[in-house]
Amino acid sequence: MSQSSPFLGFSLRDTLTRLIPGLLFISPVVVGIATFTPELLPDGSLLYILLGLSAYLVGEFIDQFRSGMFRAPMSFRYFIYRETDQLEKMPRWYEILIKIQEKLPSQINFYEDRAEGRRLTNNLELDFREDMESELRIDFVDNRPREIYDLLLIYLDDYLTPRLRRLQSVSIFATNLRLAAGGSLFVSTLYALSNWNDPFFFSVWAVSILVGFLVIIFWSFLTMTHYQYNELLLKEYYMKRLEDKRD
Repeated sequence: MSQSSPFLGFSLRDTLTRLIPGLLFISPVVVGIATFTPELLPDGSLLYILLGLSAYLVGEFIDQFRSGMFRAPMSFRYFIYRETDQLEKMPRWYEILIKIQEKLPSQINFYEDRAEGRRLTNNLELDFREDMESELRIDFVDNRPREIYDLLLIYLDDYLTPRLRRLQSVSIFATNLRLAAGGSLFVSTLYALSNWNDPFFFSVWAVSILVGFLVIIFWSFLTMTHYQYNELLLKEYYMKRLEDKRD
């Protein structure tokens, strides 16, 4: 399926970045209604249409929130941090997560560092920081990671390969999936606390916990998608710079 081919009326990018996270967010409520008040659900194709539209709208809100708060992937922020040794380039909650991670089993990693020799920027004949600062007219110290990331995407806009665009969609999907699970658990917990004796809200809360647990299980896989996207993004920049120098 291509990046633009439709799936039930939605493009592949919309399905990954909006529809699936939106479905994940509303799934606890849908399960609760289907269990306790199934008569409220419409029959036939109307149910799927309403579910699809509702999930897409919720997913669009999640994607806009991600774009405003977490637009630059963690792997890209970490690349800037490694180049500048400025911990403030990482989110404020990064240090807290690392401290929590130290107390958890090794199978659960919020963020996995890579050995010095395995880092892409140490294995290509290009000083990425110096070259990007010169080419994009930026400063790794003064500019925020999201600003550098935005300018890099604009710079590579005509050079982005289909594979890179697919990985970008998967990377966004991974972030939106986490936001959907976390947001659903937060909202359902608030409602469950105020309606603890109501079995409907308790079931919604329980399903939200299950969804959050499943996302945690696949946390390392979701983190891997950010690595792959960031590496390919830097490789595309590297190849473009090689072509520019040959010209």
